[in-house]
Amino acid sequence: MKELKALILAVSVSLVVSAAIVSVGLSKIARPDRTVTVRGLAEKEVDADLALWPLTFTLGANSLTQLQKDILAKTQTVKEYLADHGLSEEDYTVQSPSITDNTINPYMDRDKILYTYLAQTVILVRSSKVAEVKKAQDDSLDLMSSGIAVSKDYNSKISFEFTKLNDIKPQMIAEATKNARTAAEQFAHDSGSKVGKIKTATQGFFSIENAAEDLQEKKTIRVVTTVEYLLK
Repeated sequence: MKELKALILAVSVSLVVSAAIVSVGLSKIARPDRTVTVRGLAEKEVDADLALWPLTFTLGANSLTQLQKDILAKTQTVKEYLADHGLSEEDYTVQSPSITDNTINPYMDRDKILYTYLAQTVILVRSSKVAEVKKAQDDSLDLMSSGIAVSKDYNSKISFEFTKLNDIKPQMIAEATKNARTAAEQFAHDSGSKVGKIKTATQGFFSIENAAEDLQEKKTIRVVTTVEYLLK
């Protein structure tokens, strides 16, 4: 009976020791990696390479025949104006005019109708000649001497775009990642560690904004990357 108890005790001690060894081994294997997550910013200022300008004006007449003549004449005047500013027919599109018949408008006071018909004409300027388009828009008051009042409302506002983002994406991503590693190395230095390999990385969205409120011809492009590095 004593021998059986001794055997059971020996087996129990052996199992406890084995479990302890396995526990220590697993704790070393399952130890979580030490990491640091940082963000890197890349920013670049570029020139807009596309200008969009809906050159809009309205004409009035009391007959459709006269209105048609006026539209053709004034449109030709605008074409010549754009040509004087270095813009060819490849740089704009003459859109079909929008005609309004005031006689069928139930809310219109017929005693105050100045013109029976109104025509809104839009010449959509879309060109890579950014400086020329801006100059033409700046000088558009000169068209008033030809009886053309260019609209300045929100829908006729000139805008500038940058279309070559794909050309600079690789460079900006590389710069953002480099800046992220610099931040990680500073953190590692402060904590007595060394930066290892990248564990995970996420590219943020590219944003394109005006460099300043009244400086639409210049664009500021930003991207932020989030990188998780292993620490040694």
